[in-house]
This record gives sequence, structure tokens and C-alpha cells, in this order.
Amino acid sequence: MGSNQTAVRIVGALAVAVALSACTTTRSAGQQLDDGTITTKIESKLTADPDINPTNVDVDTLNGVVTLRGEVEKESARTGAERLARETDGVVEVRNEIRVQGEPGEDDETLSDAAITVKIKTKLTADPDINPFNVDVDTLDGVVTLSGIVGKAENVERIEEIARETEGVVEVRNELQVEDNG
Repeated sequence: MGSNQTAVRIVGALAVAVALSACTTTRSAGQQLDDGTITTKIESKLTADPDINPTNVDVDTLNGVVTLRGEVEKESARTGAERLARETDGVVEVRNEIRVQGEPGEDDETLSDAAITVKIKTKLTADPDINPFNVDVDTLDGVVTLSGIVGKAENVERIEEIARETEGVVEVRNELQVEDNG
């Protein structure tokens, strides 16, 4: 590995550590750092692979379970991203929700998906009872997937309600978990 790649990885890991330490969360710093490190490692692998456009793939890690979402041009890129994730230290499971691009003209839909995600994240940030840093929002074809760990069960319901009330949302998949304080 070249010194530039090493430097990029170190800077990436430090950025994750700083970002995670700045967030108020219900998870320990160790859990956050482990998941953040896994995500950073996978994103670095995706960036280094010439067959995968890493800007089209979203990587989320929660307790070692990696979820890949987005859209790629070829099936080989979809399976390659999953393989790279599975080969990463600390990964317990990989959920591959990456789709292979279909008909031309889907770019308009992707833009509206991005707009939906931004609208939901903005609403979550404005709600004083919700820590938006603990919630990941992904949208594909108007279907919103919510994931992360929150401190209270009522926040799970409130976050889902916010997503459902957002214009353009077709369906909400709520994968949010309530922190186990036991």
C-alpha cells in the first residue's frame, strides 16, 4: 500500500473518530468507532475498485452489520461491493440492497430520492427531541429506510411519522432500534 493510500485511510479514520465524538449518542464511543472504522474501510475498498462508483453506494454499519444501498451500472459491481464488504475485518453480516440500473430516465427519480432524504433529515434536525446523528435515512424509488439506534421507543414512532408525512415518500421501512440500557 502506498503512503498516499495510508495517509488517506488515517485521515478518514480520524475524521470518523472526530465526527463520532462530536455527536451525542446512546452508544459507547467504542461501538461507534468500531462501526465507523468498518464503514471507512469498506468505503476505501470501494473507492479503490475501478469497477465500482463509490458515490453511488451508501455504506451503513450498525453493530457489525453492514447495509449496502444505492445503484450501480453492472451486476458485477453489485456483487463486487458485497464481496469487498464481507472481506472486511469486523463485519458480522452484509445486507446488499444495491440495485443494478435499469431503464434510462431513472436519474430524475434519483434526484427526487435525494430531495426526499434531505427533507426528512432537515425535519429530524429541527425536532428538539430527536438526535439526528443517530438516524440514517436512505431513499430509493420513494421508499425510505430508517436505521440507527435511538434512546426512546416514542422517538422511533416520531421519526417514522416524520418520514411518512414527507412529500414524495411511497413507503417507510423502519429498521430503527431502541437502545438496550440493560
